[in-house]
Amino acid sequence: MEIQLEPYKTIKNQDFGTAEIKITQEVFDDVIFIDNKTVLNFDNCRFQKLIIINENAIDFKSISLNFSSCQIQDIQIGTIKTEQISFHFGGSIISGNINNNLIKNISINNCFTPSLFLQYQKRIDISYTEENIFLSKWKTLLKGSDVKSIGSLLSLKQSIYVNHSKQINIRFNQSKEEESGVYCALNEQITEYKTRYFLTNAEKKKLNINLSIDFSKVIDEQLKIENCILNSLSLRGSANEKISIENTEISNLFIRDFSSESEMLLYNISPYSIDSKVEVHKSNMDNSWFDNIDFNAYKTLSFYRTRFAKATFTSCNFPKDSLSFEKFMTLENIHYPEKKPQNYYKDQYETFLQLRKSLEGSGNYFEAQKLGAISKDSLKKISSLPKSDKFILGLNSISNNHGLSIKRPLLGLFFFSILFYVLYLLNIGRIFKSTEIDWNLVGHYFSFLDLTHRKDFLIPKSEYTFWTLFLDFGNKIIVGFFIFQFISAFRKYVRK
Repeated sequence: MEIQLEPYKTIKNQDFGTAEIKITQEVFDDVIFIDNKTVLNFDNCRFQKLIIINENAIDFKSISLNFSSCQIQDIQIGTIKTEQISFHFGGSIISGNINNNLIKNISINNCFTPSLFLQYQKRIDISYTEENIFLSKWKTLLKGSDVKSIGSLLSLKQSIYVNHSKQINIRFNQSKEEESGVYCALNEQITEYKTRYFLTNAEKKKLNINLSIDFSKVIDEQLKIENCILNSLSLRGSANEKISIENTEISNLFIRDFSSESEMLLYNISPYSIDSKVEVHKSNMDNSWFDNIDFNAYKTLSFYRTRFAKATFTSCNFPKDSLSFEKFMTLENIHYPEKKPQNYYKDQYETFLQLRKSLEGSGNYFEAQKLGAISKDSLKKISSLPKSDKFILGLNSISNNHGLSIKRPLLGLFFFSILFYVLYLLNIGRIFKSTEIDWNLVGHYFSFLDLTHRKDFLIPKSEYTFWTLFLDFGNKIIVGFFIFQFISAFRKYVRK
């Protein structure tokens, strides 16, 4: 069925099966252009399939098509010959494929997109704005739909695939009002009350928006995402222009086979669900700036064969201990964590070294030291590493956590020195021989701690035995070891 078009008139409350919109010159003959007013309007219409065709260039200043509160099960926009055509979708349910590089602009506001492909576009604006959510519009949208309630509408899985498009802007404008739910606001222009709806925090977390963006080496593409709530964000390809993702909750972030020749900024990123993942797979992140990323809040992280050495990390939250760092994996596919590659621990070791180098480059020695420690724990697990090296790494891990802990060497120092001192006193018969306590022995303990103390500080040389000399010499070795480990950890921030 071909829809007859009439500029500046609205087609309302119509149900279509397969419909076709032909944008031709004849539609605009003798029509005067009106600035700041959409030309072709559809309100509360339903389409099983909508085909939009423009086969010839049209002499008209701007041709805008607006779909408000519509259901479009399958939209197909292919042939477009006029560069001044733009599309706006507001409060609609829309699926399909829009594939044309001459469209001026595509704007999508408060729409639900079960499966929508946007390919080779000049400009894409996707927004979710609470100030224009109207209950009456939502209830109208649900009529005749498979989705029967507002709750199930919010939970509807949305998948948007953006391929090789020049300028992409995605934003949420969340209400700053303390109220949530139904809200009556006075519309000053028409002096009547309109019933609006502010989403609660729980309802916002129900939104299941999945965004996949594929960049092209040929097209200069820009991406800006701000203040959003996304279930998943996938980035792939080679980007030539700036990428900015800011103040956004992303439960699943997948970056695969990706590189950026320009600056890539990720600022204030965190998950909103428990089962959350970050995967960076075979990518070049050298031009990336990770600022205030809560890596510790994600359940699983996988960095696989990726370059990080020249990336910048600032104010990021990493796990606090080596056990928590087990969530940092090097998996070929994060969805199959049980399938570890053959050189898993070697890859993990090299990834941590890159991250450490990057953190040191930005002056973040605190987190760099932690990554250095966990990299050594990964090195220890490499099967081809000599047993002597594994022993050294294990001993350093226990004694001062690879230079991070000053508490461990202090505890080790006092525990072993006291143990050896008690054994030494037992050997020379100066303890547990009477009911009286010789408090002078407490003072002599500090002489026992002194690595340069004389062997005859308690007994003459004539009373030496093998065990006396063994315990004295063994104590010096152990005390010296823990003193060195303590100094090593104490000076961790002055290392180059």
